[in-house]
Amino acid sequence: MVELNTEKLKLIPLNSENLKLLINNQQEMERSLSLNESEELLSEELKKAMKFRLSKVMEDQQNYLWSTNWLLVSRDKNCTVGGIMLKGRPNEEGEVIIGYYTLSQFQGKGYMTEAVNNFKSWLLNQPEVRFVIADTDKTNIASHRVLEKSGAEIYKETEDLYFWRFF
Repeated sequence: MVELNTEKLKLIPLNSENLKLLINNQQEMERSLSLNESEELLSEELKKAMKFRLSKVMEDQQNYLWSTNWLLVSRDKNCTVGGIMLKGRPNEEGEVIIGYYTLSQFQGKGYMTEAVNNFKSWLLNQPEVRFVIADTDKTNIASHRVLEKSGAEIYKETEDLYFWRFF
């Protein structure tokens, strides 16, 4: 199993079974991975995103790494602090898209910046990846800071979103 490690985190890609558990029984998923139970459960909005990720994982289980949620686990607390989702295999331009979330009690502690830095480095070392893309609501200042600190640049925008790119 692929697992990425940083100073403070483990990034664990969830297979279909663990992704289903994250959606339906988060504590059971945490037990299955020998993690301490989270005090905070996923929001309905995040569960909806995870259900979509699960549908993509089920379409191509051999390549689930490209479509799943990677759980962010604190190494010292052995608990979930958030996640990074990969939204599919690289397109013809070599772009992959990521999305991420941090559980509220762990926000502002540098976990996501560390995770995004590690994840984008790993992705950019994959032969078919040339660019890592993230989009953020224009009002999500904390997410903007994570991407800025990680070296991303805004390359386009819509009325509501900024599109960021690492290369």
